Amino acid sequence: MGNKASSDHKGAEQATPINDVCPICSTPGARTAYSLPRFDLLVCSHCTHLFSNLKVEPESYEADYFLESNKEHWDNPEEVLFDQLDSLVREYMPNARESLRTLDVGTAIGYLPRHFGALGYESWGVDVSEEAIRYGTEQLNIPRLQAAMIEDFKPAQPFPVITNIYVIEHVPDPVPFLEGIRRSLSHDGIFICMTVDSNSMIFALAKLLYRLSGGRSFAALERICEVHHLNHFNRQSLDYALDRAGFEAIHRFNQNLPLPTLTLRPLQRVAVAILYGLSPLFNSWFLQGVVCRSKRSGS
Repeated sequence: MGNKASSDHKGAEQATPINDVCPICSTPGARTAYSLPRFDLLVCSHCTHLFSNLKVEPESYEADYFLESNKEHWDNPEEVLFDQLDSLVREYMPNARESLRTLDVGTAIGYLPRHFGALGYESWGVDVSEEAIRYGTEQLNIPRLQAAMIEDFKPAQPFPVITNIYVIEHVPDPVPFLEGIRRSLSHDGIFICMTVDSNSMIFALAKLLYRLSGGRSFAALERICEVHHLNHFNRQSLDYALDRAGFEAIHRFNQNLPLPTLTLRPLQRVAVAILYGLSPLFNSWFLQGVVCRSKRSGS
């Protein structure tokens, strides 16, 4: 098995041209830091961003992605996180609580708009997957969901609150994506973004296993990065992308993905639970979140 993976790996590597231009700062010459069977992980020398160069076809976000291959995630909507997001909205938009319009970008089947709608918001959601939007609309009866790319989305009026939860890591070109979000945000509104942190303790241990084994123990790193995650942000590269898109951070927060939402084998689940338990001790969390506003003119 090891020899076959190695030979397949070499063949894919030789056949796949490497795009070494950073998708965040557009600097060419990013070096391959980790070479895995299905993708290489490249690091930018300018903004330190980590990104994937795929050796396989990109993920297709069709019905089975939402309803089969990631079933644990969709079967366990993160109600606690949704309430935390509501608290952030109340803190940073205190005078616009009643009938506040919200937009969730990359909403999938619409769990966050459904939650926000139950709290009294006029909640909308957009996603590139027509299958996910159809399921949320027809099977879950969630209103105001639309299949659209945010870069092309033209709302009748801007939204005071826009959320983007665990989505930007899937996007090939994050800066135009973020610019599309900014165009849909009201001038005094807030944008809440959550994504992975590639400098977290879990990431660091997976990288260490890879290096100590000379690249043979790549399973942990491949599982953490996942083939459908194209960009693996640290705080510096996320800040860089937000700044280029016209945002400024006003608040930061961190947390881990809930264990029930993860597709893991029993031993993997135990290992992740142990690392989660160490997160407060080392102040290292798998996810990073940021609340942003549009930059003022001249800033």
